[in-house]
Amino acid sequence: MELSRAKKISVIGNSGAGKSTLSEKLGKRLGINVFSIDKIYWLPNWKLCDQASFKLIHDKWLKSESWIIEGVGYWNEMEQRISESDIVIFVDIPVDLCKKRAKKRIKKERFLPNPYISKGCKYSDVKERQMEVIEYFHNELRPKLVKCLSKLNQEKVIIVSNYSGLNLENEP
Repeated sequence: MELSRAKKISVIGNSGAGKSTLSEKLGKRLGINVFSIDKIYWLPNWKLCDQASFKLIHDKWLKSESWIIEGVGYWNEMEQRISESDIVIFVDIPVDLCKKRAKKRIKKERFLPNPYISKGCKYSDVKERQMEVIEYFHNELRPKLVKCLSKLNQEKVIIVSNYSGLNLENEP
């Protein structure tokens, strides 16, 4: 399926990969609402949302006529989201670049709150943990995700190592 005709899009990848930025650009270009997994996965002060509560909101999003959902969250719900997607975009960039971008985001949030995370959550409060999460995703979740995506119709999967292939660089 062509990206421009997709109505349900999952954007997945490591923390700091650029999922939120890509999703916002894509949402504006296609006129589709964007939902951020981190806004429901994390409650204020970095409290993890229980899976049942997460699933209720997640399932409500999936019932929408169109959506772009960015993030990972709980594995079972991610697999469900992937299976219901017209297109799955895997933002797969090197772990060092993810860490660099995460550090940049931490510096930026001193001046501007991050709109893609719940209020009361600041990456600067969990800086070391953030770097561990990036390593964990790369070493543990990424191989599992690659295996999951390999089972899909490959016309449904887009692997992005930079945005230029999606022609979104000059979008608003």
